[in-house]
Amino acid sequence: MFKNKLFWYFCMMPGALAGWLFVLFGLLFPIQNETIKILWIIITCTWGIGHPVELIASIPIGKSKGIPVKTTVLKTIALGFTWWLPLKMGVTDK
Repeated sequence: MFKNKLFWYFCMMPGALAGWLFVLFGLLFPIQNETIKILWIIITCTWGIGHPVELIASIPIGKSKGIPVKTTVLKTIALGFTWWLPLKMGVTDK
């Protein structure tokens, strides 16, 4: 499953983009439900801590594959580990 491009492109990457939508929605429209608000806070904090760590991990991977740092940073910010992990595993090449 993890070695399948379709898994990453059609299951994981859309999930990463949905996470962005959830965070942005919470910023634009304050959440009233306490359970969803707590979930939003946890996801936002995890995102805020996780992405800098992912950038540290992804830049060397991108460089080793000949991908410009700018592209690596943009794709990591947009898609997180769903972009760089399959790249590292050799499932994807860009």
